[in-house]
Amino acid sequence: MKFKNKELDIVLKCLDKAVAHNVIVYDLTPITPFFDYSVVVSVDSSRQGHAAVEYLRDDAQKNQMIVKGYADNPDSRWYLVDLNNIIVHIFVKEERERFNLDGLYYNLDKKIIED
Repeated sequence: MKFKNKELDIVLKCLDKAVAHNVIVYDLTPITPFFDYSVVVSVDSSRQGHAAVEYLRDDAQKNQMIVKGYADNPDSRWYLVDLNNIIVHIFVKEERERFNLDGLYYNLDKKIIED
């Protein structure tokens, strides 16, 4: 199971700057050829979610990573950043439980990043 790579390290550092918590990295290579990892995180407010998207976009571009797209609606409680090989889902509070991506990925290899 491979979880360490340069791009993933950049993503995790950005999420740390945004004070994300309950970070889980899922290895999606067994189920899709489109990307390698899905990172699911929680933040305490929409403001933190927006900041996480900005950090990810800025640091990805500085490190020549591909930013295919992002969803950053200020009224949203679920933010998404598509970094080509890594998809990052940022949830505000109970939205993570409501959409239950962790349940969808329950049988995949994962790494829980300590808070």
